[in-house]
Amino acid sequence: MTRPMQSAPAKSSVDAPSDVIATRPCPNCYLCGTPGVPLYHGLPDRLFGASGEWNLSRCPAAGCGLIWLDPMPTEADIGKAYAAYFTHDDPQAAPSGALRKLWRMSKSAYMAQRFGCSSDIPKSIRMLAALPVYLIRPLRDGIDLPLKYFAERKGRLLEVGCGAGDTMKIAANMGWDAEGLDVDPKAVANARGKGLTVHLGQLADQRFADESFDLVLMSHVIEHVHDPLALLRECRRVLRKDGLLVVFTPNTESWGYRRLGANWMGLDPPRHLIVFNPQTLECLARRAGFSDRTISSTIRLTNGFFTLSRLLGSTRGCAAFRKASLSQRLYGHTAAYAESIISGFRPLIGSELLFEARK
Repeated sequence: MTRPMQSAPAKSSVDAPSDVIATRPCPNCYLCGTPGVPLYHGLPDRLFGASGEWNLSRCPAAGCGLIWLDPMPTEADIGKAYAAYFTHDDPQAAPSGALRKLWRMSKSAYMAQRFGCSSDIPKSIRMLAALPVYLIRPLRDGIDLPLKYFAERKGRLLEVGCGAGDTMKIAANMGWDAEGLDVDPKAVANARGKGLTVHLGQLADQRFADESFDLVLMSHVIEHVHDPLALLRECRRVLRKDGLLVVFTPNTESWGYRRLGANWMGLDPPRHLIVFNPQTLECLARRAGFSDRTISSTIRLTNGFFTLSRLLGSTRGCAAFRKASLSQRLYGHTAAYAESIISGFRPLIGSELLFEARK
């Protein structure tokens, strides 16, 4: 099978408004070359208002089912889709007031109890304070991933798409030699302001030495790139022997996607260029040379996906999550708990795929 997405004529943006995003046709599946079938037509950017309407195609080949944008923004113009991007703000920020204080207390107690992190919560009540997180999987997934990887051992970490560096900061506090990179200059500046070592640009452009890192972390990056296979291969190259790659990405076989369809936030046109299911992510990892690999799913984003899908008809951006009413938040939490129950019988039904591979 051949990998498509060869160079194709892009729609010219000459004499077009500056916010128009140039595109190129992508009629065939990135993985198997099968001509795609139309899935959704004329979708707007509901999150950040980038110009244009977007079509999604799906691969009809048995065992594939990859979903992608057709036409797809060009490499030269994809940056326009991020003009109003939240730049790594937290779309699932906790509500303000007493609930926020209770959540922070429970989270701090859980992190101290489970991972040995520092906490102002007295040891005598930490277990009690942490109990809600232990009992509620959506909350637990949101903390365990990726903290559990930082607790397993220590070494050199690279976070690809590190944003403002909050995760890196936690890793550094837990004893890791952490570096990061991001394509957003503002995010890089914010991270550097926290005393972190962060590079600006694409991974391949950094020219890291072979076998430089013990852990490479990549959360919701792979769906944003034009050539995810090349990205995984570069991750493998910079990993040390027995090093671990951890990748998070939206799951098109999730219960949430089946419920929400075109409104599912994991599609996020035009920023999500290629969106995966367990089979297609497994295929991509195999081609990248990873032999020791596992794929599972999480529900840490389910609440936000469901809540935002209801809100974005009137309010753009992830800030809409903070304007959610109590009933809207309850809807999101209920969906997360439902997905948690379903995942007990169907482990790959979670809203987010988790790919782990060793070199």
